[in-house]
Amino acid sequence: MNHEKTKAPAVDHSVMILDLLAAASYPLTLSEICESTGISPATGHRVINSLLHHQLVAHDPGRKKSYCIGSRIFQISSTIYNKQSLIPVFYPIAEILKNEIHRSIFLCIPIGDQVVVISKVDASGSGSYNLYIGKTMTQHACAAGKAILAMRPESSRQLYLEAATRITPELAERRDEMDAELERAQRLGYAVSSGDAEGQLSCIAAPVLNMRNEPIAAISAVISQDWLNPQQARAYSKHLVQAARQLSSRII
Repeated sequence: MNHEKTKAPAVDHSVMILDLLAAASYPLTLSEICESTGISPATGHRVINSLLHHQLVAHDPGRKKSYCIGSRIFQISSTIYNKQSLIPVFYPIAEILKNEIHRSIFLCIPIGDQVVVISKVDASGSGSYNLYIGKTMTQHACAAGKAILAMRPESSRQLYLEAATRITPELAERRDEMDAELERAQRLGYAVSSGDAEGQLSCIAAPVLNMRNEPIAAISAVISQDWLNPQQARAYSKHLVQAARQLSSRII
Protein backbone atom coordinates (compact mmCIF):
# COMPACT_ATOMS: atom_id res chain seq x y z
CA MET A 1 0.00 0.00 0.00
CA ASN A 2 1.19 3.53 -0.80
CA HIS A 3 1.53 5.80 2.24
CA GLU A 4 3.38 8.59 0.42
CA LYS A 5 2.01 11.84 1.79
CA THR A 6 -0.21 14.10 -0.30
CA LYS A 7 -1.36 17.69 0.16
CA ALA A 8 -4.33 16.51 2.23
CA PRO A 9 -2.92 15.34 5.60
CA ALA A 10 -6.34 14.49 7.05
CA VAL A 11 -7.01 12.11 4.17
CA ASP A 12 -3.52 10.61 4.50
CA HIS A 13 -4.05 9.98 8.20
CA SER A 14 -7.51 8.50 7.61
CA VAL A 15 -6.18 6.07 5.01
CA MET A 16 -3.30 5.04 7.27
CA ILE A 17 -5.70 4.32 10.13
CA LEU A 18 -8.15 2.40 7.94
CA ASP A 19 -5.33 0.32 6.43
CA LEU A 20 -4.00 -0.44 9.90
CA LEU A 21 -7.40 -1.48 11.30
CA ALA A 22 -8.18 -3.59 8.24
CA ALA A 23 -4.91 -5.49 8.63
CA ALA A 24 -5.03 -5.84 12.42
CA SER A 25 -6.02 -9.21 13.89
CA TYR A 26 -7.66 -7.54 16.90
CA PRO A 27 -9.22 -4.11 17.70
CA LEU A 28 -6.72 -1.34 18.45
CA THR A 29 -6.72 1.47 20.98
CA LEU A 30 -5.93 5.06 20.03
CA SER A 31 -2.45 4.84 21.54
CA GLU A 32 -1.72 1.66 19.56
CA ILE A 33 -2.97 3.30 16.37
CA CYS A 34 -0.81 6.39 16.92
CA GLU A 35 2.24 4.31 17.80
CA SER A 36 1.90 2.20 14.65
CA THR A 37 1.20 5.09 12.27
CA GLY A 38 3.34 7.84 13.78
CA ILE A 39 0.31 10.14 13.96
CA SER A 40 0.29 12.42 17.01
CA PRO A 41 -2.31 11.58 19.70
CA ALA A 42 -4.13 14.90 19.23
CA THR A 43 -4.38 14.44 15.47
CA GLY A 44 -5.26 10.78 15.86
CA HIS A 45 -8.07 11.67 18.24
CA ARG A 46 -9.56 14.16 15.77
CA VAL A 47 -9.28 11.80 12.82
CA ILE A 48 -10.75 8.86 14.74
CA ASN A 49 -13.72 10.98 15.84
CA SER A 50 -14.36 12.01 12.23
CA LEU A 51 -14.13 8.40 11.05
CA LEU A 52 -16.52 7.37 13.84
CA HIS A 53 -18.97 10.06 12.77
CA HIS A 54 -18.98 8.69 9.23
CA GLN A 55 -19.12 5.06 10.44
CA LEU A 56 -15.83 4.24 8.73
CA VAL A 57 -14.54 2.98 12.07
CA ALA A 58 -16.51 1.72 15.05
CA HIS A 59 -16.04 1.06 18.75
CA ASP A 60 -15.35 -2.64 19.22
CA PRO A 61 -17.55 -4.20 21.94
CA GLY A 62 -14.97 -6.84 22.82
CA ARG A 63 -12.22 -4.54 24.08
CA LYS A 64 -12.47 -1.29 26.02
CA LYS A 65 -11.68 1.95 24.15
CA SER A 66 -10.69 0.12 21.00
CA TYR A 67 -11.60 0.54 17.36
CA CYS A 68 -12.28 -1.65 14.36
CA ILE A 69 -13.43 -1.14 10.78
CA GLY A 70 -16.91 0.46 10.66
CA SER A 71 -20.12 -0.56 8.93
CA ARG A 72 -19.91 2.04 6.18
CA ILE A 73 -16.82 0.35 4.79
CA PHE A 74 -19.10 -2.57 4.05
CA GLN A 75 -21.61 -0.38 2.24
CA ILE A 76 -18.88 1.16 0.12
CA SER A 77 -17.35 -2.20 -0.75
CA SER A 78 -20.53 -4.28 -0.93
CA THR A 79 -19.55 -5.75 -4.29
CA ILE A 80 -16.48 -7.34 -2.71
CA TYR A 81 -18.43 -8.55 0.31
CA ASN A 82 -20.99 -10.18 -1.95
CA LYS A 83 -18.26 -12.57 -3.08
CA GLN A 84 -17.62 -13.90 0.39
CA SER A 85 -18.12 -17.61 0.94
CA LEU A 86 -21.14 -17.38 3.26
CA ILE A 87 -23.47 -15.97 0.63
CA PRO A 88 -23.43 -18.79 -1.98
CA VAL A 89 -24.07 -21.30 0.82
CA PHE A 90 -26.78 -19.10 2.32
CA TYR A 91 -28.96 -18.94 -0.81
CA PRO A 92 -30.11 -22.59 -1.08
CA ILE A 93 -30.66 -22.82 2.68
CA ALA A 94 -32.62 -19.55 2.67
CA GLU A 95 -34.75 -20.71 -0.28
CA ILE A 96 -35.81 -23.82 1.65
CA LEU A 97 -36.48 -21.78 4.79
CA LYS A 98 -38.49 -19.22 2.82
CA ASN A 99 -40.69 -21.98 1.39
CA GLU A 100 -41.17 -23.53 4.84
CA ILE A 101 -42.26 -20.37 6.68
CA HIS A 102 -43.31 -18.15 3.72
CA ARG A 103 -41.30 -15.18 4.95
CA SER A 104 -38.44 -13.12 3.54
CA ILE A 105 -35.05 -14.27 4.85
CA PHE A 106 -32.01 -12.11 5.57
CA LEU A 107 -28.35 -12.81 6.31
CA CYS A 108 -26.62 -10.34 8.64
CA ILE A 109 -23.05 -10.05 9.88
CA PRO A 110 -21.62 -8.05 12.80
CA ILE A 111 -19.50 -5.01 11.96
CA GLY A 112 -18.27 -3.27 15.10
CA ASP A 113 -21.29 -2.48 17.27
CA GLN A 114 -23.77 -2.92 14.42
CA VAL A 115 -25.06 -5.64 12.14
CA VAL A 116 -25.26 -5.29 8.37
CA VAL A 117 -27.62 -7.06 5.98
CA ILE A 118 -25.42 -8.71 3.34
CA SER A 119 -27.90 -10.94 1.51
CA LYS A 120 -31.62 -11.71 1.34
CA VAL A 121 -34.18 -13.98 -0.28
CA ASP A 122 -37.61 -12.42 -0.73
CA ALA A 123 -40.83 -14.35 -0.25
CA SER A 124 -43.51 -13.85 -2.90
CA GLY A 125 -45.91 -11.05 -2.02
CA SER A 126 -43.67 -9.96 0.83
CA GLY A 127 -44.23 -6.27 0.16
CA SER A 128 -41.75 -3.48 0.75
CA TYR A 129 -39.67 -3.57 3.94
CA ASN A 130 -37.17 -1.15 5.37
CA LEU A 131 -34.63 -3.97 5.22
CA TYR A 132 -32.21 -4.13 2.32
CA ILE A 133 -28.68 -5.21 1.51
CA GLY A 134 -26.36 -2.71 3.18
CA LYS A 135 -28.85 -1.78 5.91
CA THR A 136 -27.06 -1.25 9.23
CA MET A 137 -28.70 -1.68 12.63
CA THR A 138 -27.49 -1.35 16.20
CA GLN A 139 -26.97 -4.85 17.60
CA HIS A 140 -29.13 -4.52 20.71
CA ALA A 141 -32.03 -3.06 18.69
CA CYS A 142 -32.62 -5.86 16.17
CA ALA A 143 -33.21 -9.60 16.28
CA ALA A 144 -30.07 -10.49 14.31
CA GLY A 145 -27.88 -8.39 16.59
CA LYS A 146 -29.44 -9.87 19.72
CA ALA A 147 -28.92 -13.40 18.40
CA ILE A 148 -25.24 -12.63 17.82
CA LEU A 149 -24.77 -10.82 21.15
CA ALA A 150 -26.43 -13.67 23.03
CA MET A 151 -23.79 -16.14 21.86
CA ARG A 152 -20.84 -14.01 22.89
CA PRO A 153 -19.07 -14.55 26.22
CA GLU A 154 -20.68 -12.79 29.17
CA SER A 155 -17.73 -10.40 29.49
CA SER A 156 -18.03 -9.37 25.85
CA ARG A 157 -21.77 -8.78 26.18
CA GLN A 158 -21.28 -6.60 29.23
CA LEU A 159 -18.58 -4.54 27.50
CA TYR A 160 -20.93 -4.00 24.58
CA LEU A 161 -23.84 -2.95 26.80
CA GLU A 162 -21.63 -0.61 28.82
CA ALA A 163 -20.46 1.08 25.62
CA ALA A 164 -24.01 1.26 24.27
CA THR A 165 -25.23 2.80 27.52
CA ARG A 166 -22.56 5.50 27.33
CA ILE A 167 -23.78 6.40 23.85
CA THR A 168 -27.48 6.11 24.78
CA PRO A 169 -27.81 6.81 28.53
CA GLU A 170 -31.51 5.92 28.65
CA LEU A 171 -30.53 2.27 28.04
CA ALA A 172 -29.39 2.16 31.68
CA GLU A 173 -33.02 1.84 32.75
CA ARG A 174 -33.39 -1.29 30.59
CA ARG A 175 -30.12 -3.05 31.45
CA ASP A 176 -31.72 -5.77 33.56
CA GLU A 177 -34.35 -6.35 30.89
CA MET A 178 -31.71 -6.51 28.15
CA ASP A 179 -29.53 -8.90 30.15
CA ALA A 180 -32.51 -11.20 30.70
CA GLU A 181 -33.46 -11.02 27.03
CA LEU A 182 -29.97 -11.98 25.88
CA GLU A 183 -29.78 -14.84 28.39
CA ARG A 184 -33.13 -16.11 27.12
CA ALA A 185 -31.94 -15.86 23.50
CA GLN A 186 -28.81 -17.83 24.38
CA ARG A 187 -30.90 -20.52 26.07
CA LEU A 188 -33.50 -20.80 23.28
CA GLY A 189 -31.13 -20.40 20.34
CA TYR A 190 -33.02 -17.50 18.76
CA ALA A 191 -33.90 -13.86 19.41
CA VAL A 192 -36.90 -11.72 18.53
CA SER A 193 -37.53 -8.01 18.12
CA SER A 194 -40.52 -5.79 17.43
CA GLY A 195 -40.25 -2.51 15.56
CA ASP A 196 -37.17 -0.45 16.41
CA ALA A 197 -34.35 -0.94 13.90
CA GLU A 198 -36.33 -3.10 11.48
CA GLY A 199 -38.94 -0.37 10.97
CA GLN A 200 -42.20 -1.39 12.66
CA LEU A 201 -41.73 -5.04 11.77
CA SER A 202 -41.19 -8.07 13.93
CA CYS A 203 -38.16 -10.23 13.26
CA ILE A 204 -36.83 -13.52 14.57
CA ALA A 205 -33.18 -14.50 14.14
CA ALA A 206 -30.82 -17.38 14.92
CA PRO A 207 -27.02 -17.17 15.11
CA VAL A 208 -24.59 -18.74 12.67
CA LEU A 209 -21.54 -20.13 14.50
CA ASN A 210 -18.05 -21.03 13.35
CA MET A 211 -16.10 -24.10 14.46
CA ARG A 212 -15.08 -22.34 17.69
CA ASN A 213 -18.75 -21.76 18.51
CA GLU A 214 -18.33 -18.02 17.90
CA PRO A 215 -21.19 -16.06 16.29
CA ILE A 216 -20.18 -14.76 12.86
CA ALA A 217 -23.60 -14.06 11.35
CA ALA A 218 -27.34 -14.45 11.88
CA ILE A 219 -30.22 -15.63 9.72
CA SER A 220 -33.30 -13.49 10.22
CA ALA A 221 -36.91 -13.79 9.09
CA VAL A 222 -39.17 -10.74 8.89
CA ILE A 223 -42.76 -10.92 10.09
CA SER A 224 -45.09 -8.21 8.78
CA GLN A 225 -46.68 -7.25 12.06
CA ASP A 226 -45.78 -5.04 15.00
CA TRP A 227 -45.55 -7.77 17.62
CA LEU A 228 -44.58 -11.45 17.60
CA ASN A 229 -46.07 -13.45 20.46
CA PRO A 230 -44.13 -16.32 22.09
CA GLN A 231 -46.27 -19.03 20.50
CA GLN A 232 -45.66 -17.63 17.00
CA ALA A 233 -41.95 -17.25 17.74
CA ARG A 234 -41.67 -20.90 18.76
CA ALA A 235 -43.42 -21.99 15.57
CA TYR A 236 -41.03 -20.04 13.35
CA SER A 237 -37.95 -20.87 15.42
CA LYS A 238 -37.99 -24.60 14.66
CA HIS A 239 -37.20 -24.04 10.97
CA LEU A 240 -35.04 -20.96 11.53
CA VAL A 241 -32.70 -22.58 14.06
CA GLN A 242 -32.33 -25.62 11.80
CA ALA A 243 -31.38 -23.36 8.87
CA ALA A 244 -28.80 -21.53 10.98
CA ARG A 245 -27.29 -24.86 12.07
CA GLN A 246 -27.09 -26.01 8.46
CA LEU A 247 -25.25 -22.84 7.48
CA SER A 248 -22.96 -23.18 10.51
CA SER A 249 -22.08 -26.74 9.49
CA ARG A 250 -20.93 -25.52 6.07
CA ILE A 251 -18.38 -23.08 7.50
CA ILE A 252 -14.81 -24.28 7.35
